[in-house]
Amino acid sequence: MRVRATALVILCVAAICGTLFADPPPPSPALFDSGRKVYAQACAPCHGVNGDGNGPVAFALNPKPRNFKTDKFKAGDSLEQIFATISNGLPDTKMVGYPQIAERDRWAIAYIVLAFRPAR
Repeated sequence: MRVRATALVILCVAAICGTLFADPPPPSPALFDSGRKVYAQACAPCHGVNGDGNGPVAFALNPKPRNFKTDKFKAGDSLEQIFATISNGLPDTKMVGYPQIAERDRWAIAYIVLAFRPAR
């Protein structure tokens, strides 16, 4: 019985932390188009249209919004980690979670954020 209770707690914590999402949709032109639109509305005010962290409200935030082109990602820079940050936010920052954005659109934003990074 104790094992079941522990497994249930782990499952609940994983769900709350945003680790139980569907696999990401494959990248496509349509997904990128939708991601750019949602990013422009939800993310660009802080992170800037070009992902440089200089959106119109960035001056008022401390710490400053992430520059996706140059700054290290606090919670990881894999597609899944960026998706989790979009979904759950980041503690001790102004980055709030956006679980109200449709899951497919959050994946699309994650792809857009990664696209700001220079090729390695």
